[in-house]
Parts: sequence; structure tokens; C-alpha cells
Amino acid sequence: MKVLYKKILDLEIWHDYYLGQPNPPKPPPTGYDISDMLALVPTPECLRVLRNLRWLFRPQPRGASIFAHVEQASSGDFATLLPVNRPEQLTFWLIVRDRYFANFTNLPLTTNRHQIYYFSNLSLNQGHALFLTQPLPNYAANSEYHLGQLVHHDGKTLEALLYQASASKNPNANDWDILPNSQYVSELDRLPQQGLSRIYTIPKANPGDIWRLTLVNVHEQETFVLDVTTPITHTPGDAIACSLNFSGQIPGCYKLCLNNIQVDRFVLCDPIASKDAFALVEIVLNQSLVPSAFSLLQPQDGNTLIKPKTYVIRCKNRATRWRYRYEKPHGFSAASLPNFELIDAKTYATKRPLGLRLQPDSLLTDGKDQLLPAPAIALIKPETDTQAHVTTIFSDIHL
Repeated sequence: MKVLYKKILDLEIWHDYYLGQPNPPKPPPTGYDISDMLALVPTPECLRVLRNLRWLFRPQPRGASIFAHVEQASSGDFATLLPVNRPEQLTFWLIVRDRYFANFTNLPLTTNRHQIYYFSNLSLNQGHALFLTQPLPNYAANSEYHLGQLVHHDGKTLEALLYQASASKNPNANDWDILPNSQYVSELDRLPQQGLSRIYTIPKANPGDIWRLTLVNVHEQETFVLDVTTPITHTPGDAIACSLNFSGQIPGCYKLCLNNIQVDRFVLCDPIASKDAFALVEIVLNQSLVPSAFSLLQPQDGNTLIKPKTYVIRCKNRATRWRYRYEKPHGFSAASLPNFELIDAKTYATKRPLGLRLQPDSLLTDGKDQLLPAPAIALIKPETDTQAHVTTIFSDIHL
């Protein structure tokens, strides 16, 4: 008997440190390999679901792929051998393997161990690819923007070149770098990371009040319920603390509701299992919730037809000012270095941040038209103002 497997999903991770910003955006070239830097690892719960569905997970140079055990339907399409007739989710840890990842990736320099990045096929973020990230915000006048922040404006992606306490009515070319329109990992993709237990405080309660605390998963299903009755001895109007134990819940994005009203949203995971994870990727298999463009499956006549898709997580490379330092005076004047800011007799730096690249498209030249090396990623040097806002990030090159 012939056993037939078909690819149903590609999970790809694109990183501009390796790819640059091609215009128009396009998929990575042949030979692109991100596996030494980032890895997708199925959670134990995911492996259980895959096994029950008779699907296979395989790491790939660009990320990972999933293959389904299929048979040919009467229509000529391929259907999963076992119908997918109930909501499921596939969860993966995204593990960073490169210790310099934060140096060359355009994400906040400060990390928060109580937060984790979260990517989902419920993001509704469709452009030149099916992105698992949240859509970037549109540019808004008078808004505060930090260095490196990404926004959309007039069909382009803009990157802030400096901290802006209150942005101008229209983007100023001196303040923003203009990139081809694409979607990237951003701060909007971070959520609180919740462990297996917590204390939730109801701010105001009266004796005899009945409260219901519930967890709601991505399928809008309640997976945890705790009913609390305020003791008769409770002081009217005082807060009441409730101890919540989420043991047995599978990793994923949840809403915490109090009497059916959402009071929190977070990624629930065992801190031990997720201690090395940069992100959780959650792929929802639910025809009633997943947009058709993102759907891997299509029910038909009792079968589940496969609709193979490619999902993308794209990271922007960090832009820094390249600062060249000489052991002896370099002898250049400001006039002979038009593309640089002359800092002192031994130092000059690019006026604008430049994206760090594994292989730059071109190298800079000094005042004598000699090629200058590009910076390494091992060391970046941020500078801050009196309010601790990062104002610039240097990459130093010693000559």
C-alpha cells in the first residue's frame, strides 16, 4: 500500500540582515539558510496533535515544513487521511541560537522577561506574503516614536532614524528612512508571559458577590473556570485576591475574563519549557476563525482538502551609525567627508544610520576614496538622552 504525504505548510523566517530590502519585496533566494540562527521547535502538545492527525514536522533551512498524510479525493484534490473535524492548534517555540541576534535585529534593546513575542495565523496580516505578525501601525502626527520604530505611510514602510517626542504632520526625510512596503516583527507582537499560577485581584467586592474567572483560548473556548463567592465577613468595597492555578493548560494565547469581561490577554506557558524561547508561534486549525487566505484546510463532502500555504515571520535588520576610529589623526576635513559627521581628529561617523548586513551591497569610502570596512555585529553602542531615550546607536570600526 502506497503511503502518500503532501506538504501542507511552510513556516519561513526572513531576516533583512541576510536579505536586505529588495524592491519590490520578494521571497528569499535559493540557498537562503536561517537555521543556524533561528529554529522552530514543536511543543510536546503540538507533537501529540501532529501524531494524532498523522502529520509530520520537518526542520528546513528557511524555518520548517509540515506534511500531511493524504489520499486523493474524487475531485482530484488531496484530502487528509483523517478528517480534521474539530478545532486544533499547532504551537512552536521560536528559539534564537545566535547570541548577537539582538545586535543586528531591529527590536528594542531592553528585554522584558515577563513578555514574549507571539505570532499567529489569526493576525489578518496579508500583503505580498501571509505574515504571522501584527500589521504595522500607520504614521500619525504628534505621536511619540522611538529610534528604529517602524510604521506604514503612503504605501511604504518607514523606519525612525531618531527619537521623536512629537512627530511632525508629515514624515520628515531627515527623521525617517523609506523602505519597500513590507511587514516586520515589531513591539505589537509582544504579549505578557504568564506562568502556571497567578494572583488576580478583584478591586472591589461586597459580601455574597459571586465572581467567575475564566480562560478563553484562541478557539473562543473556555478551558478554565473558577467561581469565587465573596465571604460574608468581607469588608464591603474592599479588594479580594483570587489564586489561579493554570496547570494542565497547553501553551498558547489566552484571554482572562471576569464575569465574561476580558481583563487580561497573555501567552500562557510553563516558564521552564519556554526559558530559551524568543517567541511562541500558534497555528490555528479552525475553519470558522482562520481567514480563507490563511486557511490550510477546506471541508468538503466529509473530507478535509488541503490548501498548502506559506506563512512568514520577517525581521528587520538593525540600522546603526557606522563610526570609524583611527589610532592616529586621519587628516580629513569635513569638506572631504561629505557623507560623514566629523567628530574629532581621529573619529568620524555616518550622518544617517545604515542597516547592518552580512554582505553589504556596497562599501563606504573615506576622504581619499579608499574603501572602508563594514562593521561587525559583535558590538553596538547605544547612546541615550537624559530621559533614557535611545538617541543613536553606533557600530565602531577601528582602523
